[in-house]
Amino acid sequence: MKPFAALAFALLLPVCAEANCIPPWRTQFACNIPERDARVEFCRLPEPGDHPGKKEAYYTYAVGAAAAELYFETDSTWFSTKDTEIDHPTDLTMAVGYAHGKYVYAFVVTEDKREADGIRQGEVRVYGSTDAFTNDTRGNEMTRLACDPASILADRASIRP
Repeated sequence: MKPFAALAFALLLPVCAEANCIPPWRTQFACNIPERDARVEFCRLPEPGDHPGKKEAYYTYAVGAAAAELYFETDSTWFSTKDTEIDHPTDLTMAVGYAHGKYVYAFVVTEDKREADGIRQGEVRVYGSTDAFTNDTRGNEMTRLACDPASILADRASIRP
């Protein structure tokens, strides 16, 4: 199947509990957003140098079983820990953002460091700039959507600093 045809096919698949990242990209984060009947997927190349000519990452947002409402590829990924919870000493909150134009589409996960599979919550946030994503100001996102915790798929090794 040609790459475009494979992409079109993957984007038309119904929302499900598994990520649909197209190889060689792998799921970095994915979840269902119940309040919107939507699914988001953040897909990233594990070794970008092994795939010249391909973007490092891509993002997909789809509502219901419809084709993706938003899809973009990027070589601009960012990391933030500005939302670290100080009142939970065993929690670690991290965010990874994919830049698209002036916006950053990010996922934020909170995990309990004591647990092997301890991601307890996830959100998808949209920031108006890379500065808004990377600065220390909390709550400055344009959009915040809660993930269904049971639907979260995350490659914890690629998320941690």
